[in-house]
Amino acid sequence: MKKKIILAALLAVAPLANAMNAVMYQPQLRDTNVSDAQWQSVLNKLKGQGIDTLVLQWTRYDDAFRDGESRAWLEHKAQLTRASGLNLVIGLAADGQFFERQKQPLPALENYLNRLRADDVSVAKRWVEVLGENAITGWYISSELDDRRWREPQMQQTAQNWLTKTRLSLAAVADKPVAVSSFFAGNMTPDSYSKWVKTLSHSGVKVWVQDGAGTQMLTEAERSLYLKTPSTGKVIELFRQDKQAKTFKATPASAAYQQKWLSTPVPTGQDRIYFSLRYMDAASGVLAR
Repeated sequence: MKKKIILAALLAVAPLANAMNAVMYQPQLRDTNVSDAQWQSVLNKLKGQGIDTLVLQWTRYDDAFRDGESRAWLEHKAQLTRASGLNLVIGLAADGQFFERQKQPLPALENYLNRLRADDVSVAKRWVEVLGENAITGWYISSELDDRRWREPQMQQTAQNWLTKTRLSLAAVADKPVAVSSFFAGNMTPDSYSKWVKTLSHSGVKVWVQDGAGTQMLTEAERSLYLKTPSTGKVIELFRQDKQAKTFKATPASAAYQQKWLSTPVPTGQDRIYFSLRYMDAASGVLAR
């Protein structure tokens, strides 16, 4: 009996001990001209830099990658990723209008979140068919949670309920860790944001906090206050956004900055996710920015 208790305790802490050193990849339709040889080269370089996991930010974005050749391309690249020895976290369905649609009144918002959950489950079922349950390390909910829309207690409870239900629904497909990311822009105080992230974690979903270095919305001193938030993961932004551009435009962070992070050990019990593959030297000349 004692052995069983000890084993159960070890299994309970194992996910924390085995935190991932990951990079996130945003599939784009323009990437479908990337050959298997090019993709394998990228994977080999990532492994050489100590990356152990690839996180697909989404595997369906509106109608992109929903079916046909684009979906087949992405599924094949995922299979190559697993065959190379990297772990794979499957991002699910992304809605390009999420940040607008999250502004709906609460009853409509709850219906919308139910639809998102149904879409995620549908995509997850497909990936279990394609890869097999054992090849999937985790699920990623592509809808990012900001510190503006979800400030009110009722809204925070709505987010927690949604994440809880989504985790349970995905567990029925394949019981894997589920993650979501959150970002801050000074709309909550650092203390309020920290409390909210802690509340979200009660859903059983891992919350990865984006570090804000790339968007440059806040100063480094301001960001440091928010980054004291206890979380199960940090997203390290490897881009620098052009604030003067009318549409999103960014360049890679300096090679020295990227190398500093890549050579820094991952804290015990906390995932590290680099954002994104497109801005890393490993993908230079392969993935267009």
